[in-house]
Amino acid sequence: MNSPKTMICYYPGAYGPTIRIDVKTREWLQYFKKCIISLKKGVVPEVKIECLDNIELDNLKTFTLNKVQHSKYSNISVSNSDFIWSQNAEEILTIIGLIDGLLNSNNSGHQYLTSEGDCVIIVLSFKEQRLTSER
Repeated sequence: MNSPKTMICYYPGAYGPTIRIDVKTREWLQYFKKCIISLKKGVVPEVKIECLDNIELDNLKTFTLNKVQHSKYSNISVSNSDFIWSQNAEEILTIIGLIDGLLNSNNSGHQYLTSEGDCVIIVLSFKEQRLTSER
């Protein structure tokens, strides 16, 4: 991909520790959605987000999304700068719907992929201006 990099950064946000996935292009957002659909269908056992095309990491080393069978709620485990985000199939379907909301809009915007109170808030931003004051 010859386009602006998707920046993934970890910082102390207003609602607590935050991972922001800052997507600049529609193509990358569609690519991310396909990776998550592959996870939901069981085509891949996990999505190592740090290994996806055209990304840059800031203040985190690894970020892995995996599918679990019996969990009822999203779980994020953190060890040093390594993050593992576990979701069941229903939660993954919700993420796909949130991505579709951004894809179907003609405007910039963001979606919270986790909830306030989780140990890490994950925000998916699409075509929004990067704010240097976040870090």
